[in-house]
Amino acid sequence: MKDTKVSELLATVKLDKNIDGDDLDKLLSNFIKQASDMVCLFVGADDLPSRLEVVVIRITEAHYVQSVNDADGTKSYSEEGASWSFQDNELDPYIPLLERYLANQTTGSKGRVWSW
Repeated sequence: MKDTKVSELLATVKLDKNIDGDDLDKLLSNFIKQASDMVCLFVGADDLPSRLEVVVIRITEAHYVQSVNDADGTKSYSEEGASWSFQDNELDPYIPLLERYLANQTTGSKGRVWSW
């Protein structure tokens, strides 16, 4: 993944999670690259399709929350009344979206057309 794309996705993650400063940039960039690799492997692409950037952002954010709470490798975590649950496979919540993307690539369909 090109550094410019990582930087764009990093800016989005930081905005979504209200992260200021550059202290976490290296860590978050690593998460972005890992998530991008997983998505690309699933859809069989060398470069991340722009339509799937949101999946990489969401996986990165989920992994960030898990790591911030020192919950790597756990299925759930709770602290002071707040609780989080984590997926065994970070792609699981997005598989229907990824499969839909693949189906659209195979059929050439970009969506559905309605006519009267």
